[in-house]
Order: sequence, then structure tokens, then C-alpha cells
Amino acid sequence: MRRRLFVLAMGTTTLGSGSSALGQTAKEPRRVALLTVSNEANYLLQLQAFRDGLRERGHAEGRDIVIDIRYAGGRAQELPRLAAELAALKPAVVIALGTPAVDAALAADAATPVVSLGDLIAAGHAAQLGRPGGRVTGVSFLPRPLNAKRLELLAELLPKGSAVLNLADTLPLSGPTSMQMIEDAGRSLGLVMHAAYALTPAEIEIAFVAARKLRVAGVNVLSSPFLNVERARIIRLAASAKVSAIYQWPQTARDGGLMAYGPSETAMFRQLAGYASRILNGAKPADLPIEQPTRFELVINLKTAKALGITIPQSLLLRADEVVE
Repeated sequence: MRRRLFVLAMGTTTLGSGSSALGQTAKEPRRVALLTVSNEANYLLQLQAFRDGLRERGHAEGRDIVIDIRYAGGRAQELPRLAAELAALKPAVVIALGTPAVDAALAADAATPVVSLGDLIAAGHAAQLGRPGGRVTGVSFLPRPLNAKRLELLAELLPKGSAVLNLADTLPLSGPTSMQMIEDAGRSLGLVMHAAYALTPAEIEIAFVAARKLRVAGVNVLSSPFLNVERARIIRLAASAKVSAIYQWPQTARDGGLMAYGPSETAMFRQLAGYASRILNGAKPADLPIEQPTRFELVINLKTAKALGITIPQSLLLRADEVVE
């Protein structure tokens, strides 16, 4: 009798140990990596939108996903090192913001899917919108046409024949090829075109010294992760030079820039979350069509206009999605 009780007790202990072992083999959270040349302060709202988008799709940090972020703080040369750090963590997907970040992510890891925010086809990261064909997909916001569109909006503020400085970084998507298209567009609007390239804070300062010498009336800040990082500096320099400036992201006008036109960043980050979720669930980037932004915003800052002594035409104010007073 005692022997039977002992065997039953052993059996109960074994079953209990088995249940514990099963609990210990629960799936580990998968890693979602995010790489950007920007800094944390510039992405607080966007990252919240990204997290919200993942949560809406049933993901929870600490339960089934972990988000690892690396910021280059405006120093593109740091991207390869940061991409290698992320690759060592074995992420399931990398969110790479901008062409330099995508290039770094692809070089650091030969297999991990990449979701991008930028001009994917022009950068050579995808074959076509409907079927990217490689391991990169994402949201393409067509920066070059938008650069020209911002020039049209700026022209509505300025007298015909005004000089405008197009401020670009020295990366391919904002370089000489794109600049030719923008300058042609500006001349068709009756503007005198000048260009300046900057990839360091000191070069931005030099560009505004040149703007004063050229007596430009406006500055068109072209699409660039680096120039977005330095937007506070550019806003300050534009105010000091008393020039009208238009920027690439709507948030810049909320931060004190005169005017901005572009896609809603928070909306795009929700789109990026959708891509990340689908890849986590087994989809291949090659089969996920590249999306375009779903919402564009024109934001005008009347407080800045008043400080510059500028009257914003009513036609622009009526079209604005938001007016900061």
C-alpha cells in the first residue's frame, strides 16, 4: 500500500514539473529594430504613433515584441555602426528611416526584412510599387515632387522675380539631379534660383551667410533626414535673416517655422507599424506593395509671419490644414 502511494506521489511531482517546463518554453518576444539618422526629440510623436499602430494590431511590448531603437543624432557616419548593433540583436524586422539608414541596414545583415520610409524606387531599394521584389518595402513619400510643390507654395508668398535658396544635403536624393528639376520649376514660377548644400551644422550656417549675400527672399528646405534634425537651427537662422522659409514636415511649422507642407508623420508611422505587423506574421517584403502617404498637411505659423513682417495671402490661409496663432 505504501508503495502505491509513493508511485502516485512521484507521478504527481513529475506532472507538476512538466507543467513548469512547458511554461518556461513560452515563445520569446520578437525584436523590432528601428534605425534613424535623427534624434529622439524629433520622433516622440511619431514613435508613439508607431507603438499605437502595433498595439492596434494585437502586439504588446514585453509580451510578443521588443522594440530596439538607435538614433544617429544627425551623424550619418554613425549609421553603419548602429545598424551592426541592431543586427547583433537578431531582429525580425528593421524599420529604417531614410535612404542612408536603409543602406546601412542592408549592409549590416543579409537576410532581415527592412521596412523603409523614403523614395524606395529612386534609391534602388525596390523594383516597383506594386511588387517591390526584394527584402525592402514600406512607405514612399516621393520627396522630389514634394520639394517642387513646396516651392510653388513659397512662390505665392513672394513677389515675382524674388530670389530663392534651395537648401539641400549632399546625399543623392537631394543632390544635383533633383536640384535641376526644382530649379526648372522655380524659373517657371518667375523666381531666381540658388542652391546650397549642407551636411554639417557649420555648412548650414554658411548657407545662410550666402543667402544674405544673395539677398534671397525665401528658402526652400528640401527633404532630408539631416536637415530635419537641424530644423531648430534653420528656423533660428531664417528668422535672423528675415527670410520666408518652407519646410518638409508639418511639425516644423508648429515648432516655429513659417510654413510647412508634407505628409503627416504620425499617419506614416502607423503605416510602418502595419508593415511590421504583417512581416511579424509571416509576410515577405517582396510581396508587400509599397504604400504612399494617406494624408498631407499644410501648416502656417502666423506668429512667425508677424515676427517677419509677412502677410500671408488669404488664398494660402484658406487652404491650410492648420494655422498656428
